[in-house]
Amino acid sequence: MKKLFVILGLSMILGAGFASCAQAYSTEGALYYNEGLDFYSRGEYSKAIQSFKSAIEKDPDFTDAYYNLGSLFEYLKSYQSAISCFSKINQLDPNDSETIIKLAELYYKVGNYERALFYITKIKDTDEFASRAKELKNQIVVAQQKVAAKNALANVNKANENNKKIIDKFSGPTGLAINSQGVLFVASYTDNCIYKIMPNGQTQLYTKSNMLGGPIGLAFDAADNLYVANYAKNNILKINKAGQIYTFMSNITNPYYLIIKDNNMYITEQGNNTVLRYKLY
Repeated sequence: MKKLFVILGLSMILGAGFASCAQAYSTEGALYYNEGLDFYSRGEYSKAIQSFKSAIEKDPDFTDAYYNLGSLFEYLKSYQSAISCFSKINQLDPNDSETIIKLAELYYKVGNYERALFYITKIKDTDEFASRAKELKNQIVVAQQKVAAKNALANVNKANENNKKIIDKFSGPTGLAINSQGVLFVASYTDNCIYKIMPNGQTQLYTKSNMLGGPIGLAFDAADNLYVANYAKNNILKINKAGQIYTFMSNITNPYYLIIKDNNMYITEQGNNTVLRYKLY
């Protein structure tokens, strides 16, 4: 295909590839084609598109008209329409490497990387568009890696969502602890009570007492005694297996979290910005 010089002010996408005046086509088809070039040069793109389409209607094998129409669609970012035009040229002339690289680039733009690679493989290493094809292939590899990473993250998020189960709703839930029987205990700061959730998911009120004041941290010792960081009352409570409540430690300013390891209890004392260690036995 013969090319037209780049027209001042036009994008390189269009200017570099626009075909020259039609040759060896019907007079009527050539008139429509040249009319399309004229409309295009004046920036009347809708009229140019219609003129190129009219030229193709008169001459269905009018490759120059297809090329200019496809280039105009690409310029207007109507990539699927551009693909249709260049695909028709590829049918008429399967060996035209410029059309092949164009199709590869267009499929890349619409995100169809598999199809883009299909056309890239048709470009030989000795072809004038070989370097362009190689650069596009590298871009596709990077794009595919990004898509793979995005899909992997989506799959992880989906798996996390599928694995998530709301056991129950509480008012101001804070600390959690599990005893030796696998029963989950939940402190409710707002309600000043402690719930337990059985292994079958059933929720029960474990204790509600005036001794509780803003319970937060929970921890079990080896004998399944439950300790409670009683934030608002500045103490640590102990609840034995029978459900009896005792004040275990006093004068702790805003105890927050509890951890019991071996015979040691560790307490975060928020009011004094300290961590306390207490030997249980």
